[in-house]
Amino acid sequence: MPAGVPADPPPPSAPAPDAQAAAQQVMRVLPRAMDAMRRAMRSQLDGPLTVPQFRGLNFINREPGSSVSALAGFLGVTLATASAMVDRLVRAGHLQSRGSLSDRRRSELYINDSGKAVLERMHRQTRADLARALQGRSPAELQALVDGLVVLDAAFARVDATPETESP
Repeated sequence: MPAGVPADPPPPSAPAPDAQAAAQQVMRVLPRAMDAMRRAMRSQLDGPLTVPQFRGLNFINREPGSSVSALAGFLGVTLATASAMVDRLVRAGHLQSRGSLSDRRRSELYINDSGKAVLERMHRQTRADLARALQGRSPAELQALVDGLVVLDAAFARVDATPETESP
């Protein structure tokens, strides 16, 4: 380009998405990502551990001291189904059920070392599977992904922090 001739202006960038457009993209992409995670985890389930049991272990690991009722609500199953699952996980040595100090009618669930070992092995292998799926992405794409997930995590951390008993 000759000196003194102004360069063409850069093309206008696409408008920034609003919250609705971002939510639509999340709803489009996250199910596919979750399906990939489920496939990776299912391929590692050994013997008697089922996907719902794995999900139950994950929940109790994140929410130690939860009740069977809270687990049933999380899994979307009946109290009887969750109770039977807890019994199997306790017999398998993955969970402990302890009486609550504040309410003797309530049991609190805690994951033990065996359950933690199962979760860590499955998480490690699932991370490796996801990393393979992300190989070949540029450093900029990977950074954009991480940045977006930080935003998503912060948005849902606020939702999780809201007590269910609060009224609007």
